[in-house]
Amino acid sequence: MAGLACALACARAGAHVTVFESQKSALTPAAHVDVRPNLLRDLFRLGVADECVRRGFAYDSLSLVNEAGEQVVRIPTSRLAGDQLPPALGISHDDLRQVLAKQAAEVGVEFRRGARVQRIESKTGKVLTDSGEWAQADLVALAAGVDSPLAMSVFGARVGSSVRERWLYTSIRRPEGLDTPTWITGRSGRLLLVVPISMSRAGLAVRAEAGPTGSSSELASTLRGWGGFARQIASTMDTSVPLVAREVPGALLNAPWYREAVLSIGAAAHAIAPPFAQSAALAIEDGVVLSDLVRAGLDRADLLQRFMERRLDRVKRVHALTSRAAQWLSRPDPSADLMALGEEIHSLVAEPA
Repeated sequence: MAGLACALACARAGAHVTVFESQKSALTPAAHVDVRPNLLRDLFRLGVADECVRRGFAYDSLSLVNEAGEQVVRIPTSRLAGDQLPPALGISHDDLRQVLAKQAAEVGVEFRRGARVQRIESKTGKVLTDSGEWAQADLVALAAGVDSPLAMSVFGARVGSSVRERWLYTSIRRPEGLDTPTWITGRSGRLLLVVPISMSRAGLAVRAEAGPTGSSSELASTLRGWGGFARQIASTMDTSVPLVAREVPGALLNAPWYREAVLSIGAAAHAIAPPFAQSAALAIEDGVVLSDLVRAGLDRADLLQRFMERRLDRVKRVHALTSRAAQWLSRPDPSADLMALGEEIHSLVAEPA
């Protein structure tokens, strides 16, 4: 997502952009993206918000319930993308990727699919693919994801945190009456999230520690042992749809996020814990900020310095708040206030970066 957003935004700012993608054809994981208000605002700036709304499921609040489905708290969702758009929406990972890739191609981004980058020379901006071909760039935006060996070869290890979890994702039939993203918490660290992504489908995310399993059928069996709402979700699962397992660490790259001609963006620079859905939002925000600086015509050194000035403190604060929320969801603390954390995150991202 960070790479596609960066490519689209920078091409619109006048840059010539080439995307090196290791896969020959796009993967279609059964995963979802929770498009929070600040993410929808940036999708609007990228010119793709209307298409995302058409493909997704709009909502106006976030719910936290217990295993029986009894509401613990409901957090309203405000509008940041203007009155012509809903406050937020859920969408499938594949639909959002398709929207971004299609728009990027239409504005002239060149895609080199099946070209795995083996090495990056940070001083020169040269990249070497697995076919032995070298390519030259004024700036390499490295959107290689979490724990990328390529990113580590350029930047070294990131600064970790106490939050590192493994999550299981799949797509299910939308439960009747589910019209907002809903966190379900229960005893023994049981934790799952359901996000409506269309009129007929919803995205399901389950913390692996709560449901250690390797298949959709095993996960459905596990959920049937929980409370009534979880059993309802289990009844909507298509066990032929495979699970997607993803490590979700809370970690930041040591600043600065650049080395000469290479800039790390997205999860390669900042892996954000799941609560309040800021991981994708900050990844796409990277691309929007970078395009602003490209459009300003800055030289590379000034551009990179300005990028860090606009990104580092904001991302560090969101990282700290989402890590606290993740710890609350793992071990609910009566003295903590999840709604206050949500309001603090919202106030932080309410203004554009």
